[in-house]
Amino acid sequence: MASAESNPKQPTAKAVYGSSTGPVALRIGTGGAGESGLLEALAEAFLALQDKNAAIEWYTTHTSDSINYLQQGIVDIAITYHAIAELSAVEAGVVERVEYAWRDHWMLVGPKSNPAHLPTDSKSTIYALFTKLWIAMEAAKATLQPIKFLSRYDRSANNIRDSVLWATIGQTPWVSPASPWYHMSHSFPFDAIRTAAELGEYTLTDRGTWCAIEPGVREKLDIFAQGSGAETDPLLNPAHLLVGAGAKNGETANAFADWMVREDGGQRVIGAFEKHGMVLYERIPGGVDPLGIGKGLLG
Repeated sequence: MASAESNPKQPTAKAVYGSSTGPVALRIGTGGAGESGLLEALAEAFLALQDKNAAIEWYTTHTSDSINYLQQGIVDIAITYHAIAELSAVEAGVVERVEYAWRDHWMLVGPKSNPAHLPTDSKSTIYALFTKLWIAMEAAKATLQPIKFLSRYDRSANNIRDSVLWATIGQTPWVSPASPWYHMSHSFPFDAIRTAAELGEYTLTDRGTWCAIEPGVREKLDIFAQGSGAETDPLLNPAHLLVGAGAKNGETANAFADWMVREDGGQRVIGAFEKHGMVLYERIPGGVDPLGIGKGLLG
């Protein structure tokens, strides 16, 4: 893997997988899967099957930027986590194909000292936990030991999910003046969870990040909730592969999408991908429309 040089005027690849001298066969935009190393594993496995000497570029993006990059032709493929945004991009003609890529899960984590006294018996809903957390943070906000929640606050799928959870219980802590307990970090997944662990704050993260981060970070945090396999679970975090309608490398993009959903292709790589002895992601379920939730909500 080679690192690409930056250009302030034009987004450039965070990393290049495969050949350092061959042509770029594919450009992929995503966030956490790049940081965890899954994208590199997928890229190298796919390139190993190709007859040509080529490279795949990774552009560091979150969900909102990923779709924008598809529209601008900066990337050929985006891997995103927001069915309604994806469905809207299809309807707008930005995306020509969507495939279920893998399953991740959201997790509510926080300091082992648990100053908000959240239950750890897994019996509470995520909405009940957010309500208990809000009550505790409001009560402690003017004290010498405030309790805080770290939000990435960057238009990522993570930020969108925590915003939905807060709004569902009737709270909008980001609205000016922002609540003092709502820490807007503007950071990518790994830096966000590292900061939460260092500062002793609660945060929403995903299982892929949790498993891939350094053990020393996990040792400072406890898990208070995590997603199940139910498609309607608010903590399910399904990853979808989007092929841009204007993809420069459209043929390769579609070949990669075909390979990704195969049991002997991308799904094999995903099922075997581990960090620190833990499998990070789940293979895709059979017979599930990746945009089904979005279609249900939008009618």
